[in-house]
Amino acid sequence: MSPVTFRAAVLHEVGQPLVVERLTLKPLGPHDVLVQIRASGLCHTDLEVIQGQLFYPRPIVLGHEGAGVVEAVGAGVTLVRPGDHVVCSWNPSCGHCFYCDRDQPILCEVFTRTQPRGQLLDGASRLELDGRPVHHFSAVSSHAEFCVVH
Repeated sequence: MSPVTFRAAVLHEVGQPLVVERLTLKPLGPHDVLVQIRASGLCHTDLEVIQGQLFYPRPIVLGHEGAGVVEAVGAGVTLVRPGDHVVCSWNPSCGHCFYCDRDQPILCEVFTRTQPRGQLLDGASRLELDGRPVHHFSAVSSHAEFCVVH
């Protein structure tokens, strides 16, 4: 897959407007799903980050209520394929931590560790702006033309 560039609404500073920027997507990881966003809801949680009531590293692409169509998948993805219509989960789970093993994926240890850092479940970001990393919000970042989810 050739490098993907797309527009996204990026928060650079607390209290400032979002800026529409052209981001570059790093290569997908084995469990990544690239989704072309068709709808993204603005939630009060997004506003709390913009206003500084919730701290997240910046720059960051907000949005955690997204839906769209699968564009591409990593080599280890088996549940969806390109062309599938999906709703993105703001609380993905690893499937193998203490809580996931006990059927409590909402408490996933991997998600609760990586999400506040603006990372995907593997601890990385797939988004770049001028060669610098851009953080993910709640493992979705749906205020963009594309997002990467687990």
